[in-house]
Amino acid sequence: MNSLKSKITTIFKNAKIFLVNFLTKIIPGKKEINENNISSQTELDKKLIYSLSKSKIPNLRQIKYLKRYLSPREKWIMRISFIVIFFSLLFLAYNIYTTKLQLVPIEGGKYVEGLIGSPKYINPLYAQASDVDSDMEYLVFSRLFKRDVESSLKNDLVKNYSVSDDGKIYSFEIRDDIKWHTGESLTADDVIFTFHAIKDIQYNSPLRSSFSGVDIEKTGDYAFNFLLSEPYAPFLELLTFGILPGDLWFSFMPESASLAELNLKPIGSGPYKFKSLIKDKAGRIREINLVLNNDYYGEKPLVEEVSFVFFDSFEESIQALNDNKINGISYLPPNASESLVSIDSLQLHKMNLPQVNALFFNQEIEILKNKEIKQVLAYAINKNQIISDDLNGEARIVQGPILSSSFAYNNEIKKYNFDIEEAKKILDEDGWEIEKVSQEDLAIAEENKENEDEDLKEDALEKLLVGEGQWLKKDGKYLVLNLTTVEIDENIKIANRIQEYWQSIGVKTNLNIVSPVEIQPEIIIPRKYDVLLYGQILGNDPDLYVFWHSSQASEIGLNLSNYENKDLDKILEEARLSSDTEFRKEKYYEFQKIILDDLPAVFLYSPYYTYVQDKKIKGFEIKNILMPRDRFSNISNWYIKTGKRIVW
Repeated sequence: MNSLKSKITTIFKNAKIFLVNFLTKIIPGKKEINENNISSQTELDKKLIYSLSKSKIPNLRQIKYLKRYLSPREKWIMRISFIVIFFSLLFLAYNIYTTKLQLVPIEGGKYVEGLIGSPKYINPLYAQASDVDSDMEYLVFSRLFKRDVESSLKNDLVKNYSVSDDGKIYSFEIRDDIKWHTGESLTADDVIFTFHAIKDIQYNSPLRSSFSGVDIEKTGDYAFNFLLSEPYAPFLELLTFGILPGDLWFSFMPESASLAELNLKPIGSGPYKFKSLIKDKAGRIREINLVLNNDYYGEKPLVEEVSFVFFDSFEESIQALNDNKINGISYLPPNASESLVSIDSLQLHKMNLPQVNALFFNQEIEILKNKEIKQVLAYAINKNQIISDDLNGEARIVQGPILSSSFAYNNEIKKYNFDIEEAKKILDEDGWEIEKVSQEDLAIAEENKENEDEDLKEDALEKLLVGEGQWLKKDGKYLVLNLTTVEIDENIKIANRIQEYWQSIGVKTNLNIVSPVEIQPEIIIPRKYDVLLYGQILGNDPDLYVFWHSSQASEIGLNLSNYENKDLDKILEEARLSSDTEFRKEKYYEFQKIILDDLPAVFLYSPYYTYVQDKKIKGFEIKNILMPRDRFSNISNWYIKTGKRIVW
């Protein structure tokens, strides 16, 4: 601007000199005036002009006459200057756009996920029994501890805690800034109410058995102690249940709590709160909508609304995803990816699940007490083929009861890899022989099945039992096993594969496929099976007391092999009482050695958990989960919408 003023001043000077000199030529007696003669006058004129001017900055009307006073050279200089300024500004804008202007996640958007099944109890007391209920319970309710992206525990409601030297008292202080979705404060009373409800047999919570020998006492409005009858190293792992609002649930009788409307229209203190549900004409719930809790105390999620749509089968949910009616599926079974139409627009998140799928040998069956027979059955199984052909590579091989990712895993345990020659060698040494049963033999057996000669009758019945084929026989008995599993596509494929393996070496194998509804009450609880193909979720801690201790070899226990070993019992008891990691590692090394030597089960694989999302859902980073609901562990980092922001 100073440069412009200078130019205007120069123009006025030159114009004045020209005018005066012109007048001296036409008026006699006047002398020609030069710049020095009028310098003082010019200064006076400038002051006069500036004093009369309302603005010291030229306006557009004045600037448009500027070209009349510029020489051609000055005009070109100005044109070039304007071009340089224009391109400089353009370059500066481009540089800011590409280097300083960044896309960042912003709040907003709706995520719709398909679940298989129907909700019944969105309630911490009961949700553990159903993945559908557990998924929503996780988002609606807060808990003392929750899991991070590596499935490790981190504080949720807990502000700080301590453990007594004897490991029997766990003292907690929780945050004092937590609000229920109703706006009321969450206090220690709510934690105590929830714990007492879990322990109350009238509520019939599946969590009850986990807290046997544990009590609680209030020590302040936001403080309390858990009192253990004996030390239990992985106790904190149990404290991931949701906390109920005591004031709301106190009015319900324990025996009728399962009928409360709050089970389907829950009120919690978590990152999302209940918004609405939609039922079909038959009264079945088809959709539940959750909305962001703006008063959430933790890292508030960016996705504004989460909806769950319920389907009767995986096929229906996959079709809905293909039709863009939903944005994700909670779980994709192995080999189902072939049914996805626009797979390039989807993300298939494969997460490690601490689950072991195994063949559990019922030790009440006489032939399965024979260690050599169990070794033969183990050597006959090709785990690599099962994973590649039947599971589409969606699993990892497991060699024992503890996963290789655990600190307690013993890499030196005996490994039963596929080895047909070793299996045949053991059979030969144990006195088993292959006998062929033909159609002609079966016809004769049919005639002799009621023969008065007991030997002929028994032999006939044995042949009719196994049917046509080449079967192992010893002491007049064929080797026959019944293999039971749940009616799930994955299990059925693997059961058929194992039947093929075992029958190829002469073990007659009958399959018993049971519906998911019947498997617990009809098969597992009464232990009505020879061999059970089943999966067990282990947890983060290597404590396997509930799966292998002799006390759990009963109808109410999870010792599916009915395996009893007093030495192993002692090891499990000592390991769970100590907080010394090295001591526990040593004990679990011994535990694994005993299990793999006695072989009450053949450990097959640990499946990946495949979670499908539309690529527009960003921010998912989880690699390990303990339960399917843990896929929401970092939901606060998910986002759908983005905005632009300058970052210097």
